[in-house]
Amino acid sequence: MRTGDTYIVPDGSSPLKDELMLIENALQERVETCGWISNGLTCNILVRGRDFSVHLRDSHGVIGTPASQHRCCWNGCRERDLNRDSLIRHLREQHLQWRWPCSCCRQDFTRKSTLIDHRARCGQRRVRALGVPEK
Repeated sequence: MRTGDTYIVPDGSSPLKDELMLIENALQERVETCGWISNGLTCNILVRGRDFSVHLRDSHGVIGTPASQHRCCWNGCRERDLNRDSLIRHLREQHLQWRWPCSCCRQDFTRKSTLIDHRARCGQRRVRALGVPEK
C-alpha cells in the first residue's frame, strides 16, 4: 500500500521509519569520550549517546530551562551562548559527529529532520532516474 512517497506495510511501519529507528538506536548506543573541559581538565569519561544530556547535567552543570544559556566547553570549541537544547544538538552534530545517512544516495545529514526532507526528494529522483513510472 502506498501513502504519499512512503510505502506502508500492513503492520503500520514504513521502510523509512524503520531505517530512522535503526540509525537512532545505533547513535543512542554508541559510546563516546566526553571532551568537556572543567577546571582546565578534559572530562574523558566514556558516555553512551543516550546518556549525554544526563552526563552534562550531572557532571558539568548544564541545567536550567531549555532556554537557559550555556557556553560550549568542549575541547577546542569556541561556540558561546547556546540555549540548553541547542547546546545538546550542537554537541551531537559537531563534537560527537552524529550523522543520518541517506540509504538512497549515501549523503550524510547532521539532523534527522533534514534527512526526512531530503528522502522525499531523493526517492523521487531515484524513481525517475530508474525510469520507473510514478503512480
